[in-house]
Amino acid sequence: MAWYLVFWRNRSTSTVVPAASSSQARSRAQRKQKRGYGAIVAARRANSQDAGLIRKGTWVRRRRDGTSPQFGSARSKAKARRQRSSYRHWL
Repeated sequence: MAWYLVFWRNRSTSTVVPAASSSQARSRAQRKQKRGYGAIVAARRANSQDAGLIRKGTWVRRRRDGTSPQFGSARSKAKARRQRSSYRHWL
């Protein structure tokens, strides 16, 4: 079984589920769906970096376009941090 990241229409974070296939991941995530999540838009298999974070119990931050603020250069991580803090007052 592999880990899958299931992305929702109205949510910026994905749901992590263990599954054998993409369709099984979608059905398992559907059981965890809460009001306001919207429909499932994508189910992607977690890459090796994400799988390592999941095993450690760390929150995985992966965007729908495949980029992640957890991995990359110090400059890209600082940019993501600035972007988050500029919206913090709004959240």
